Amino acid sequence: AEANGNHTLSSYSSMHIRRGDFQWKKMRITADEWYENTKDIFRPGETIYIATDETNQTFFEPLAKHYNLKFLSDFQDVAGLDQLDPNFVGMIDQVVCSRGRVFVGTYFSSFSAYIGRIRGYHGTSNKLMFYGQRDRMYETHSWFYPHSSYSAREYPTGWNGIDGETEPSEVDFF
Repeated sequence: AEANGNHTLSSYSSMHIRRGDFQWKKMRITADEWYENTKDIFRPGETIYIATDETNQTFFEPLAKHYNLKFLSDFQDVAGLDQLDPNFVGMIDQVVCSRGRVFVGTYFSSFSAYIGRIRGYHGTSNKLMFYGQRDRMYETHSWFYPHSSYSAREYPTGWNGIDGETEPSEVDFF
């Protein structure tokens, strides 16, 4: 594990791959595109935890050729998830994703955005969060004040300076 800011990063990385009923069709990319867009971010053979609403596991085969993929369902027995209220599944996915060494999310997904916010609460650098869509990959690496669409991404004003009396600024970000 590596040190980063206020905590030690995990020995795994994480992704949120939104598929299902996602209204932003341009953001629904293939697994081959996910791999091509992120292959320089992840380590070869790295364990990657994936939060997803994709029910067809064969979708992930192009990623599985390069990484050790894990899903919440892989921990069904050991964690007693069959006893879990299904309404908690998404929250568990978000917490697990938030603690990954690197996180790659789906742009325009409030689910991915909130994982970014949790990472910010933990003091994880925004430079360790990416989006899987090539044209949005580095959105979290620059300071922006919130503007519409608010759910498309997370903004560091959501966690920078929340424990202090000063307004967050670009100076706090870098």
